[in-house]
Amino acid sequence: MLPHQHRLRRLGVVVLMVGAVALLAAFVAVAETPAPEENLPLAPGVATETPLPVSDAAPAPPTPVPSPTPLAVDESQFERVLHPLLLEAKRRRLASAAQDPTYWTRLDPKLNSTRLNFLLFGYGETHEPPLTERAFIGSLTIFSYDYANHQIDLVSLTHDIRAPEAERFLHDQGQSQVGPIKIDRVYGMGGFDLLRRTIEDATGLAIDFQLAFKESAIQGATDNVFGGLDVNVPLAFKVNGFYLDNVKYPGGEFQQGQQHLNGIQVIQFIKTVPVEEHYDPRLEHNARKHLVFRAIMDSLAEHSSDVTFLGRAAVFFSSQVAQESIAYDFDLSGLVVDNLRKLMTNFVRPSNAPDTGTPGVNRTLYVVDPASGDGGVQWVQANAHDNPITARDISQHVYGELAMEVPYHGDPYATDLAHGYWTDVRQLIASRLAD
Repeated sequence: MLPHQHRLRRLGVVVLMVGAVALLAAFVAVAETPAPEENLPLAPGVATETPLPVSDAAPAPPTPVPSPTPLAVDESQFERVLHPLLLEAKRRRLASAAQDPTYWTRLDPKLNSTRLNFLLFGYGETHEPPLTERAFIGSLTIFSYDYANHQIDLVSLTHDIRAPEAERFLHDQGQSQVGPIKIDRVYGMGGFDLLRRTIEDATGLAIDFQLAFKESAIQGATDNVFGGLDVNVPLAFKVNGFYLDNVKYPGGEFQQGQQHLNGIQVIQFIKTVPVEEHYDPRLEHNARKHLVFRAIMDSLAEHSSDVTFLGRAAVFFSSQVAQESIAYDFDLSGLVVDNLRKLMTNFVRPSNAPDTGTPGVNRTLYVVDPASGDGGVQWVQANAHDNPITARDISQHVYGELAMEVPYHGDPYATDLAHGYWTDVRQLIASRLAD
């Protein structure tokens, strides 16, 4: 858990590899019992052209005795790996809908009908001269696997977005004077529960699983699991220095083209601020983060049948959990150690899966002011020209700082935040992921 006193600010840190390491760890979660959830949909009342893979055996009645789960004949190897998480996601969504009558009105059933979604929250230190010498910030990215096209979509949200859910959470805790709060502070205030609620409101996507990690985990995984990453740098550029684990590293530069980067270089590539005050949108933090994620997926594809690689990944993930560098909201207790042998056996054994490759990244979306990314939100000073609520807040000095973004027509005081505040963000995501 992030220390509550930490002031999160700006970072473009990463899904990157912890996303990959999270999935590798999830790879170990081999299902043990046939479940009735095999035939449950991921969302209610939505017909899909591409049915989700289900087991080729009839669901077994509940039983306390573990037995192997039959594999679906139409699943790719990657989907077989994800299958236990698919079943767990169905169980979680069903339970959430039973407990919360607004669940499927807050979320988008059509958008979720073929998707398994992971929220990856990375946090660490930032250095943004001349305004900020050192501050703590977070980065949010949704890793969404779409069974309809067998591809991965990435949705990142800038940390500067105002999150009224956090303000209401503090108010409910007894704080009467609560100002606008940025979205990357949500986890430090209310943990995974508040983070899930906020991101679901903002995106319409069901957040099935969450992973929070220190940026140092990225450095360690790059060096100790992947042995470096081959990243396609879009433009040559110079960057300022940066902090990592209380150590300040000097500035540097990156050449255009394919570059083999070690752990420190990956952190520097993702999070550091370019020296130039105005730079190409392709060098935005989250744009660089997505390039690193593509490099991770390429490396995973290359090593998918490498038992030594899988062993390194499992050991590394276990060590990071023990050091509290990684936290998650799903059950991995004992799975890395107990099921590693099964995982390795599945990967080295000849597979009859129709596709044994690792899926690529299909679409990337960065929710940020359109000057820097895909829009959906804008800086409050610009928003005040068209949004009277923002104009009123600025005139009444509600914002302690103006370096904050809000949805175009958002009302942070709406009773229904999903549809009264986050509407523009949700529409952007729904339209882009439906392309």
